[in-house]
Amino acid sequence: MTKTKLAKAIALTITGVALTAGSVSSASASSTTMYNLFHSQGTVPCAPCSAGETDGWVWGGVADSTPSGTDTIDLATGAGWLGTAAQDKTPLGYKGGGVLHWAVQLNGGGTAQISNADSIARYGVSADIDIAKGGWSDNISGNTGVAGGWRHDVDFGLFKSDIAGLVTLSALAVNGTSPTTTPNIGFTIFKGMDISTASYLHHGAWNSTNNASGLTSASLPGGGTNFSGLASGTTAVKNAAAIANIVAYSVGGASTSNLNDISFTAEAGQIYTIALGGYRAGGWVDTLDGYKLNVGQVSAVPVPGAVWLFGSAMAGFLGLRRSKKFAA
Repeated sequence: MTKTKLAKAIALTITGVALTAGSVSSASASSTTMYNLFHSQGTVPCAPCSAGETDGWVWGGVADSTPSGTDTIDLATGAGWLGTAAQDKTPLGYKGGGVLHWAVQLNGGGTAQISNADSIARYGVSADIDIAKGGWSDNISGNTGVAGGWRHDVDFGLFKSDIAGLVTLSALAVNGTSPTTTPNIGFTIFKGMDISTASYLHHGAWNSTNNASGLTSASLPGGGTNFSGLASGTTAVKNAAAIANIVAYSVGGASTSNLNDISFTAEAGQIYTIALGGYRAGGWVDTLDGYKLNVGQVSAVPVPGAVWLFGSAMAGFLGLRRSKKFAA
């Protein structure tokens, strides 16, 4: 390739990147929200769900939630999904053993809201969308000895977009009951899905450090879940891989951050797991808060300034060399 062609190639590449970075169109944007209809009373559909239900069981409930290895569930167990291809199909091909409350898929950018109101508006059926006031971290240490969360009262959802870019999540508690304090909401977001194959141990503490000193094994939900992406390996290896798969998280303690609002960069076609719960507005047993989770339109990630400078400098340098050659 001549220097002239190389300069043109670089210029075209820079232009292409610029167009890609700024051309997320919303003309054909759409969203699909999906809801788990599992209800502790075993009714399908759940209309309406009892206040305080936070189970999210997928494969049959408390007695046996062992996955079958496929994405097909037995409706006779009291499970079922709204918004999926069929009521007996899990969203986005989920096969893990953990609980799952909802899923959202964006196409062409778009926006979405996860809430009971959205479920009623789209499908005419109530969904069990609620969290504990202290599910991500409580304000009473009696249950664990330290201020931490309780995984039974954390909601888990899946997210997928067909284009890459920055995703914003904004959560708001609604329908608060006693205690009346509206909680802040904490997040832990994983790249990938739970791939555990055993029944989920839903009653147990997690998040004892609130990520105040960075990510540790305490940042993982536990209960048999596996967010490592590894089907085999020691616990230490899986934990390290799962921690590496945390793409965004809230921080509690003396210096809080990413409560209620959080962003992360999504890869096109990649599935992410979003865990969320109340932050220190009550105990982990206070499970009567619904919530609205607004999922912002995927926006392109700006090209770093260094890329522009490098590309411009290279194009200019090669153009200068070409001019000198002709002058000679």
